[in-house]
Formats: sequence, C-alpha cells, structure tokens
Amino acid sequence: MAAKIKRSTRSAVRKPKYQQMAAELREGILRGDYRDLDQFPTENVLCKRYGVSRYTVREALRSLQLEGLIERTRGSGTTIQPATARSGSLYELSSVREILQYARDTKSAFTPMGITTLPKEIAANVGAPSEERWFHFRGLRTRPGQPEPIALTDAYIHPDFQSVVDKIKPNGLAIFAQLEKLARVKMTHVTQNIKAVAVSNQVAAELGIPRKTPCLHILRCYMGANDRLFEISSSYHPADRFVYSMHIDLDK
Repeated sequence: MAAKIKRSTRSAVRKPKYQQMAAELREGILRGDYRDLDQFPTENVLCKRYGVSRYTVREALRSLQLEGLIERTRGSGTTIQPATARSGSLYELSSVREILQYARDTKSAFTPMGITTLPKEIAANVGAPSEERWFHFRGLRTRPGQPEPIALTDAYIHPDFQSVVDKIKPNGLAIFAQLEKLARVKMTHVTQNIKAVAVSNQVAAELGIPRKTPCLHILRCYMGANDRLFEISSSYHPADRFVYSMHIDLDK
C-alpha cells in the first residue's frame, strides 16, 4: 500500500508532492530511522511506498542531496551521509509563515547596537534618506546541535517605532513578529534581494570563516499597509552552512 504524504496545513497541501516527500524523508533521516547508512530505500521502493512517479522521487532525493543529507552515486544507489559530512541546512523561505518557522527552528542572539544611519548601499537599495537614523540590532543565528553560526544579521527598525524598541526581546520571536504585536502594525508583504558576495574581514571574523569566503547575502524589507517600511534585515549566510529553497507557482 502506498504511504500517504502528510498534509498538516493548508500551505502544505499546495506544495508539490516531491517537497512533501522530501520533508518526510528528511524527518526520518534526522530522527535516525535509517541506522545503517548504506540501506536507504531505492527509487523503486520509494515509488511504491508513496505512490508517485520516478520523476517525483528523483526531485525529492535531489533536494536531500543539496542539503548534504544523502549521497547519490550512479550504480551504487543512495547512501545517508554521516552527520560530520553534512553541509548547510536547507530552508524554504518563500512565505511569511516559512520565515517564522525558520526563526523558530533556529536560535538567534541579537544585541541592541543603538541608533545609526543605514549603510549607504542599503539606504540606496530601499530608497531611504541617507541621514535618517534607525534602531540597530546585530546578532548571530545558529541551528540546534551546531555551534557554527548560519547567519550574521543586522536588523534596522524604523524610527517611527521608538516607543516599542526597548520592549523587543533580542532572543525572542523574529523582530518583525514582535513589532506586529508591540506596535500593532500588520505586515502585508516582504521584499527580498539575494546575491552572492565575498564577505568583508569583519563579517568573516564574526562568522568564524576565512575572509572573502563566498556567502549568500539576503536583504529583506518588511512592509505594512501603504508600503510602509518598518524593518530591514541584512543577513550573510556562509555558502557551506545554508541552502536557500523557494517554491514558485506558475501563473495560470
């Protein structure tokens, strides 16, 4: 009998079968269901178990391979990678719900840095006045069981929110989620720019990586009604510790 792919939320239902399948297999790997590293189900077994096509199985396995959880070799099948050999974790961040889940699944340690103007590149990117002063938080984000940080983030809060900045908990919920509760502002959309960069000496030192190491830089703008910008986050993710995934639906 084919296994039924779990569908715990409305959002999960809309995801492709290969992503749902990959999520279940990922849980099993991390839970230790496959104790013999050499005995991972074959494509034929997975096709029958989940009642899906070989293409769906291959796409699910490709996702797991990108995460460093498995290794696929032509003629030798699929093997589980030992924990010491695994690279960056994969995060699907194509919705606000998934950004919140990412914040819950990882741990942040932000420090209030006072009031500052935005870096010139960020101010130009978001169209903010260069002389405007924002509330600045800076911190590292880690994942359970791994001391190496997966991100260094600078968060900038618009000066309009001065009355609630002191109430933000640096190790609490995502900052934008705290602002929604504290200032009763409703986030309507998020914009993000993603690019590959070679990090500065300062960023490299804080992340514990060699200077000019390739990183993924993600600049997010959190917007409310009437395109009101209330938070900006600028994050650097080391290439070997973080994999970004996005699900895009085709227009009908």
